[in-house]
Amino acid sequence: MRVILPAYAKMNLSLRVTGRREDGYHNLVSLFLRIPSGEVLRVSVLPDPVGEDRVRVEGMALEGENIVFKALRLARSAGLSVPCLDVELVKSLYPGAGLGAGSGNAAALLRWLAADGGEGRWAEVVRRTGADVPFLFSGCSAALVAGIGDRIEPVVPLPLRGWVVFPDWSVGTKNAYGDLDLRHPDGYPLSEPDARAEAMRLHEALGRGERVGLLPNDFAPPLLERFPDYRRLFDRFERLGCMAWGITGSGGAAFALFEGEGRAPDWPDWVRQVLYLPSFH
Repeated sequence: MRVILPAYAKMNLSLRVTGRREDGYHNLVSLFLRIPSGEVLRVSVLPDPVGEDRVRVEGMALEGENIVFKALRLARSAGLSVPCLDVELVKSLYPGAGLGAGSGNAAALLRWLAADGGEGRWAEVVRRTGADVPFLFSGCSAALVAGIGDRIEPVVPLPLRGWVVFPDWSVGTKNAYGDLDLRHPDGYPLSEPDARAEAMRLHEALGRGERVGLLPNDFAPPLLERFPDYRRLFDRFERLGCMAWGITGSGGAAFALFEGEGRAPDWPDWVRQVLYLPSFH
């Protein structure tokens, strides 16, 4: 029997890095929204329990170790019982966009595997699989996320709609945190309490229907310098009366939030994909 698992992605309405940890990771505070990715996993159990997993990707080529393979490897190394699986991964979102689509794929599979074994036993595997995986595994529609992505505080979903815009340039997220460290040699300006207060003010303002404008993301300034087309796109969002706009994750997808149906702009020729988000509930 084959099981169809829908996968989700995430969008960062705010993203503040609050410091570099001794283990090389970074602490952050971010307001996360879960969004539909349109991606699915088709999963079936292989008859040979000692065989090898099969993971096939449809829609695009992915580089490096597939995060679904990583999740399965970590689960087994933690002593959890995982059958040998055949996984067909249907991709639709461009990688490297800052949406955590790969993490959403892994989270969907881990939630399915954990359904019979209790989520608590899987927590460490979820945390080690990827920074965005705990939020997407949690099933929350919206949350304030802190630490290395492992501290999740659910918040009320926002009654808004949105667009996510994929540019045709490559941002290169691999060294994004290292580049950010170079920009802040004396430490990051916001503490965790300050970043948390900022995120909650934004959430409350958007919940009241207030226009916020450009949303805070520590990765945005260098991207706006490198790719001035972002600013021209944001000018269009402002003229259309959108409530908020910004860049998600470490880039490069941009987004806008609005009430009602929203009138789409004439998308510039550098836009290669647009994802319409009918709601965040």
